[in-house]
Amino acid sequence: MIARLKQLLFQNKNTRQTVIKNVFWLSFSQIISRGIRALIIIYSARLLGTAEYGIFSYALSLAGFFTLFADIGLSSILTREVSQKPERASEYFSTAFWIKVILLIGTAFAVIFISPYFSKLEGAKALLPLVAFLVIFDNIREFCNAFFRGKERMEREALITLLTNIAIAFFGFLALSSYRTSTAITVSYISSAGLGMLAAIFMLRNEFVHIISNFRKELVSPIFSAAWSIAALGLLGVFMLNIDVIMLGWLRTASDVGLYSAGQRIVQVLYVLPSILAASTFPALSRAIGKNESSQVKNIMERSMAIIFFVALPLAVGGIVLGVPIVAFVFGSEYLPGALTFQILMATLLFVFPGTLIGNYILGYNRQRDVAKFVAFASIGNAVFNYIFITPFGIAGAALATIVVQSFYNFFMWRFAKKIHNFQTLYHLKKIGVATLIMGIAAFLMNLVGFHILVTIALSGLLYIGVLVILKEKITHEILLIVRGI
Repeated sequence: MIARLKQLLFQNKNTRQTVIKNVFWLSFSQIISRGIRALIIIYSARLLGTAEYGIFSYALSLAGFFTLFADIGLSSILTREVSQKPERASEYFSTAFWIKVILLIGTAFAVIFISPYFSKLEGAKALLPLVAFLVIFDNIREFCNAFFRGKERMEREALITLLTNIAIAFFGFLALSSYRTSTAITVSYISSAGLGMLAAIFMLRNEFVHIISNFRKELVSPIFSAAWSIAALGLLGVFMLNIDVIMLGWLRTASDVGLYSAGQRIVQVLYVLPSILAASTFPALSRAIGKNESSQVKNIMERSMAIIFFVALPLAVGGIVLGVPIVAFVFGSEYLPGALTFQILMATLLFVFPGTLIGNYILGYNRQRDVAKFVAFASIGNAVFNYIFITPFGIAGAALATIVVQSFYNFFMWRFAKKIHNFQTLYHLKKIGVATLIMGIAAFLMNLVGFHILVTIALSGLLYIGVLVILKEKITHEILLIVRGI
């Protein structure tokens, strides 16, 4: 039994077993880590109040915005090249690392000296020098994780993720127990990120020992050539996650930023789910593309898309139907004015979840340059729609702008992906759609008659799975095989 578990969870034997192993470790680490981080976020939001929590969220959003310039797609390129060319993994790691160091120096300078001009919140400006350290520590840790993904050693990434988030909770509670300020919680984040970075470096100490000797000048140009277009793709993600908060900081108050960020935090936690599946399947997908195995590529995409919508549809509908009681339960009645914003943002799951897989699919074919124009229009459009909608509709307008841009962007990305190599999606969603509809109606009725929100969520989830089992949906059988395998 123990030997079998070790083979399943710590070795790479075949594509199916390796994907199961990767999904298990990333799910295990992310679910526990996000749960731990959620506790400190909820605690800090309740303790600090909307204004002080808004300052903290605004500072983190600025950090997220500038993180784009510290990576420019290097992590994705590293994962792809390590999975496709394992014999040159150390060379790609060392070369990309020195590029990363140069970018981090420039980004830290921008955070400290340029980002203050983006903020009208004086409290947030004081945090920016600290945020520069957070950007550096987070980026180096994620760069190391990208190498683990390329090697399909997600168990190591899981350990680093768990360690970092446990530290965030520990240092966060410790800091807030003495100092109820945005500065205190920011310092706790920085300390935790630094600890996670050191753990990642220790695990890759053999690579870092040869970080100079393995540098290859001839790889710099190919890495940059591939990375800039990925950076353009990443720009949309950064805008979607951070530009709303940044513009709210310009046009509204710190309390509005706090209200918006509260609901956004829940949604961002859910965004991790497609990332787990995308990261777990990307090495296998990339290898199949490299070997021109069309049937294998099609099989991976169709199965992955079915699983993605199996999760996304009930989450989106459930979040929209139960938005008000969820916000009240998690953050308290002070945050209820942000419930509508949360409900709107939950609809983005229908675009972000499949979009994560589509992005990896396009990257695997090295066609990211061809979709840069979509990203450019979407990024500019998001800022424009934010400006138009925030003035009359406030924080709900920022969420509405995100929905509008996401729908157009993902429509064109989807069309482009299917032109590369066609795969079926809607064909697999009929039974999932029926089960989601039944679940949504039941959740609405349970909430109407006064069921506790946790009871409503639990019963709705069981009903959803039960309907799919009755309808003999294939995806439930696939998931059951994965569970049995683990």
